[in-house]
Amino acid sequence: MNIFAQKNIYLLSFTAIMLTALFSVGFLHPDEQYYTLDFAFSKLGILEHLGTWELDSKIRPWTLPYFITFILYPFKVAGINNPFTLATIARLASGLLGFYTLVKFSNSFRRFFTNDTFKYFQSFSLLFYPLIFMSVRTSSDNWATCFFVLALARLLKDAEIKVRDLVISGLLLGLSFSLRHQTGLLSLSLGLWLLYKKKVSIRDWFLNFSFFILLGVLIGFGFDYLGYGELTLTPLNYLKENLIEDKISGFGVMPWWGYIKLSLKSLHLFSLPLLVVSCVYIYKKRSSFASWVFIPFLIFHSSIGHKELRFIYPLLFLTLFMLFHFIDAKKYHKVLKTFFVINFIFLIGVCFKPAYTPLKFYQFLYNFKSNEQLKLYTFKDRKGVYPDLEMLVYKRPKTQLIQSDQINENEFYTFTTKYSDFELINTKYKCSQLYISYPSWVLKFNPFNWRDRSNIWALSSCKLK
Repeated sequence: MNIFAQKNIYLLSFTAIMLTALFSVGFLHPDEQYYTLDFAFSKLGILEHLGTWELDSKIRPWTLPYFITFILYPFKVAGINNPFTLATIARLASGLLGFYTLVKFSNSFRRFFTNDTFKYFQSFSLLFYPLIFMSVRTSSDNWATCFFVLALARLLKDAEIKVRDLVISGLLLGLSFSLRHQTGLLSLSLGLWLLYKKKVSIRDWFLNFSFFILLGVLIGFGFDYLGYGELTLTPLNYLKENLIEDKISGFGVMPWWGYIKLSLKSLHLFSLPLLVVSCVYIYKKRSSFASWVFIPFLIFHSSIGHKELRFIYPLLFLTLFMLFHFIDAKKYHKVLKTFFVINFIFLIGVCFKPAYTPLKFYQFLYNFKSNEQLKLYTFKDRKGVYPDLEMLVYKRPKTQLIQSDQINENEFYTFTTKYSDFELINTKYKCSQLYISYPSWVLKFNPFNWRDRSNIWALSSCKLK
């Protein structure tokens, strides 16, 4: 079987995305939960209270929470109230959008490549493990990127750009901005490229492109009005709170070259080829749409102290394009096949690994003796802090957390989040584990002290010795 056959690539990509949606429970970043799913759950009546400074300062757009609410509402009406099930449905919906985006991205750029190169470009586009992982995320980073890539694919699928393409791509770019405001810089750069390099007429640029971008932005303002209950300009609020008052730096800062470090750390051996080829490509093809869009977006985010790789996720699509648009696939076919096999190994891990391991604990606890009152004893960790169940929407009903080192009951349940605390409990009391994040045989090995750096959540049934 030729794995590079188009139908095989589609099937593998779709299967990988669906598996990741099912098993990659949790989130890449807490924003995915607290400012998307929680917002949607509150509109569905599953979560009673939303209380964060970002909600109070009105910097979060409501576009994505409402999209998720519309998707989940029929399931809620059908009687599905389990938040874990609803979160899985939301990831599956994100995955479908992600798969559609990857297919459109690879097919729409077909004309830029020879047959041999396109085979590899399509295979990596549809199966590159970071793209698969991000495709199922219920985050504005993912959804906004999908809308931007779909707009880009629409504009570039043919050598000649039609009015219909300008209209549809404009609306998609406006919605992308409404999902994540930073993508406005991508739209501006792309729009200027259309005007100055593709020679789109000023009339079409304003009436059929910019007007529909504005329409997409206004739709976002409408969702913000519904979410906050008043007319709210979330882009200006975001600019004021995070950039002018610099609250974003409170989450940690890195130097301007921080994204190079983050890429090397997160993309492993794939990072260096992508980084090097991108730099060479931009130098040699400065008039390309990819260069026009890439440079301003990267400079903007590099100038901000707080850096996270998810902020520049749209650039991953561009770097893939630049890589295969620049190299001779026939000449480097052995190297590309090797990288493809290595990517496939990473992809298998992505398909089955939880994005946030503690959520598996929440899920187990949610179903554990669900009709009974449950008392969980917690103890101070090495920093003097008691573990807590902070994700309220997933917290088991009828659960009481008792913060005490003094236990007067002969039989009791304990809840720990660190391996050192887990070991201490088992030394002090006679315990059996009802749930633990990792199999016991895995915990016997501790290379690079991984146990001390990991979240290892455990529910134990204990007795006094």
